[in-house]
Amino acid sequence: MVKGLTKPSLSNQKGFTLVEVMIALTIFAVFISTFLMSQGTNISNSILMMEDITLHNLAESKMNEIILNPPVFTNGLENSNKSKNFKDEGYKKYKYTIEYKKLEIPDLSQLMGQSEEDNPNEESRNGAIKKMVFKKLKLNIERILWQVKVTITNTETDYGYELTSWITNTEAQLDTNFGF
Repeated sequence: MVKGLTKPSLSNQKGFTLVEVMIALTIFAVFISTFLMSQGTNISNSILMMEDITLHNLAESKMNEIILNPPVFTNGLENSNKSKNFKDEGYKKYKYTIEYKKLEIPDLSQLMGQSEEDNPNEESRNGAIKKMVFKKLKLNIERILWQVKVTITNTETDYGYELTSWITNTEAQLDTNFGF
């Protein structure tokens, strides 16, 4: 044997044992499976987000059509909510419903928290004028303002979206005769 050269001992060997490799692979597998599962959730959330954006865009488009071409506002318009399907090729699985509702303002005494018996000045001149002005104002506002609600629904999933807005009746005849 040559002097200075020694036989390597087992304690000086470098590398990983089989147990260490198995522990590392287990930790790596847990990390990868957690990562992939979180990505699956993001994909399903992205699909729902795309559906939500599509429904919102369709509702906004219908709302803009109504604002640009308002219907004739009559009392029968409130009960005329029918569902219709889109005719566009890419949106045949969606249907829409448009509902109209008149603005209703409660009585002045209800707004002020009074009943007619509580107010001894109700028959006075000022009370009668206030009541008449409020009644005319109430009728005029109720003729002008309407609420419209557009509901878009995916017929395959029943997933829906609602958009509401106030529209004005530009054809309304206002009563400005206060009879003073």
